[in-house]
Amino acid sequence: MHKFVTHDGHKLSIDIDSKDKELISLLTDIIHRLSYDEILDGELERRLKNTDLGEVKLSSGDDVKQLIFSLAMFNTISKPPGF
Repeated sequence: MHKFVTHDGHKLSIDIDSKDKELISLLTDIIHRLSYDEILDGELERRLKNTDLGEVKLSSGDDVKQLIFSLAMFNTISKPPGF
């Protein structure tokens, strides 16, 4: 598992062999130039189509943090009586 940061500051973890320094350098260069939304839209896969990387699984702690924040904000909004 190796960690990268997108252009807009999202932290991503990608499960790759950490011995392949060339691939890590390539991913660092590409991911740093892309936004998280561009990666979700498939831009990372398009740029890596000529490499022998296999399936890329992304995990972002920022998504979980955003969901928790949204739930907290929803719960703090005053609700009408009876709800």
